[in-house]
Amino acid sequence: MKKLITTLICLGMTATINAQEKKSKQNTYEQHRSAKTGRYVTKSETKKSPSTTYTTKRKKRE
Repeated sequence: MKKLITTLICLGMTATINAQEKKSKQNTYEQHRSAKTGRYVTKSETKKSPSTTYTTKRKKRE
């Protein structure tokens, strides 16, 4: 009986930890900016001229 309870507690804690990790990974996004003009650009524009753009990671507001 003690093994069953211990196993259930461990499974519950594991599920909680995994859910928290997934949530924190979805909390960021990438933002691309042109070094020449200073304006924000799309990802496709970044791929066309990677030497003149830079990417930063941003946190989403909740």
